[in-house]
Amino acid sequence: MANKPAATIVVCRRGGASATFDQINKYYTINNMLIVGSNYWNSVHTATPEAIAKDAEGLQTMRTLGVNMAWILKCIEAGKNSGISAPKREDKIATFFAQ
Repeated sequence: MANKPAATIVVCRRGGASATFDQINKYYTINNMLIVGSNYWNSVHTATPEAIAKDAEGLQTMRTLGVNMAWILKCIEAGKNSGISAPKREDKIATFFAQ
């Protein structure tokens, strides 16, 4: 999964979106993934699927995220076509503090 772009999208009725968003993004960072962002946290709030259409800010955030994801994918492809390769990774070192 290293070097692949990722984006978290969270849907909730009320609360918990930012904590969930944070937890999922942490998974991406420990796997050397590229996190694609938007103009706000990638979340929408709704009680029903139909009500999402009323969350104008959330929908704008999703549109911006889609544009940003498309752009980063094009940048990665342009880099590959120009001879730029992904970074080489070191072997993982694990530190044990309990001795």
